[in-house]
Amino acid sequence: MQSRRNFLSTSIAAGFVFPTGVIAATVDETKPVSRIAFGSCAKQWEPQPIWTAIGRRHPDLFLFLGDAIYGDWHGEDPFVPTVETLQADWNKLGAIPEFASFRDQVPIMATWDNHDYGKHDGGADFELKEKSKELFLDFFGEPKDSERRNRAGIYDSTILGPTGKRVQIILLDCRTFKSAYVPDPRSKEEKAALNIRGQYLPNTAPDAMLLGDEQWQWLEDQLREPAEVRLIVSGTQIVADEKAMEEWGNFPQERQRLFDLISGTGAQGVILLSGNVHFSEISQTDEGPYPLTDFTASGMTHSTPGYADLANDKRIAGPFTDFNFGEVEIDWEAETGPVTHLNCFDVNGNVQFGISLKTLDLKAG
Repeated sequence: MQSRRNFLSTSIAAGFVFPTGVIAATVDETKPVSRIAFGSCAKQWEPQPIWTAIGRRHPDLFLFLGDAIYGDWHGEDPFVPTVETLQADWNKLGAIPEFASFRDQVPIMATWDNHDYGKHDGGADFELKEKSKELFLDFFGEPKDSERRNRAGIYDSTILGPTGKRVQIILLDCRTFKSAYVPDPRSKEEKAALNIRGQYLPNTAPDAMLLGDEQWQWLEDQLREPAEVRLIVSGTQIVADEKAMEEWGNFPQERQRLFDLISGTGAQGVILLSGNVHFSEISQTDEGPYPLTDFTASGMTHSTPGYADLANDKRIAGPFTDFNFGEVEIDWEAETGPVTHLNCFDVNGNVQFGISLKTLDLKAG
């Protein structure tokens, strides 16, 4: 697999000037990775002390799962951004002292969700998606000659660590190719009785898509690569599918296709990571070849506690409804084989809940 984690100098990322640091942190792909932090949903106009708490955990890598900025909403009504406003919002994030210090110390891989994509609940119809992609990749230091620059979307993958201790990171793009949502016409009273937020109904049209054909073929190829632990990263929740918010449940055929693909490729060690909902929880389903676990960490600068009260019969841990980040810690030396610990941390770096998964249980049959 091509090595592409050679992050650019923060001083030469096109159009962006950051106040601290010269070279963004890099990751050595040949060494074992044991601790990966992740999070989502950070308002660029709010203080971000959570980066200090994440840094104290000394992660090998940080995964940004979306809404790294709010480029289509500044606290009032959603608006249509311009290239100039999007760049200004990325510059605001880059100028936050805690973030600037963190990115000098910890490598970052990122995918987007709707707000850093640039359109509220947006998908394939977003007119600025190519310009937004350029700004996004520039900010996160993507090499100018990378494959990611030259194909539609921002999906990406890499494998870190030597044989026997390989972690595969798969970043999905759930925006660039997404079909339109189907609005839910039910009244607030009907929705409340069902304990759902009720924005959308499942889109069951035969041609409804979330990832797009090229990304699906790419994902199949990635899942056939050898790895002991695989982290599949999505901006929106995959397993939890009852809230009627933005989630894979809005595209049930795509959701099932993912589970079937994991089974069909024989991919072992899959753990799903997601964001978006402004609280943290862990959900699990038996719809795959083995129990598939989805760890959601969302709300680095804000939270929406009421969302945690919505329906989710697949929740096995949580919720935690204050500012948070997630951590994936792999014990490569456990007697039973690798054990992965999933823990939710608050803004002060205190554990709020967690579970552990044995890799030997993440295999088909």
